[in-house]
Amino acid sequence: MLNDYFDLKYKVDTPQAPTALYRPHPVFANILTPKKQLTFCISLFAGALIIGSLFAIFISSLIWLLLVCGFLLAVFYTATAKGLKYLALGELAVFAAFGPLLVEGAYCIQRAGLSFKAFLISIPIGLFAALVLLANNIRDVKFDAASGIKTICTLLGKNCGLKLYVLLSLLPYALLVLFIGTGVLKWTCAIVFLVLPLNIKLAQLFFKDIPQDADARTSQAAFLFGLLLIGSIAFL
Repeated sequence: MLNDYFDLKYKVDTPQAPTALYRPHPVFANILTPKKQLTFCISLFAGALIIGSLFAIFISSLIWLLLVCGFLLAVFYTATAKGLKYLALGELAVFAAFGPLLVEGAYCIQRAGLSFKAFLISIPIGLFAALVLLANNIRDVKFDAASGIKTICTLLGKNCGLKLYVLLSLLPYALLVLFIGTGVLKWTCAIVFLVLPLNIKLAQLFFKDIPQDADARTSQAAFLFGLLLIGSIAFL
């Protein structure tokens, strides 16, 4: 929501933007006015602060650190004209937010501390989150370049972006083999390789033609990977 608000403010999002063509934009779809959208974002942050504060007070003060880091990443992703998203750092920010911060946060809430093992496991999850944004940026490369936005794809080109997509699609599985081989994860976690054919199919499709819902399709693979990984750790 905050990303949509600031993209609109800095005139990055228009009714012709690729993202607005395949899913409803809150403003362009007449769901919210820009002012109401910002108010809604602030209310979400306030709710998150209340919940996070309770965890920090009653479980572990380490959660304050995670809250601050998450807040800064969320706000400065697009909050200024030189936000992380506009400086080709979007994938790195998304990796940090939805990988280490999210997993360590969940672990800290349950165990009142941090874990290096949880950090390692968070890396493949964060890579998949970054992959979703990369798919978005590959699709939007021409539009972003015309808007003056710097992304990995506008800097390296669409072909290099596609090659990076393939690399990030395979790297989580390579890490999984390493983690299973070194005892970080159980061998039953190999069940996540059931998602690999979907990643390969998506990569092949993207090299032919990038669909409008490239990020949504990639997020499906990311969801299945995370679901099977968590399920195999918890129940198998």
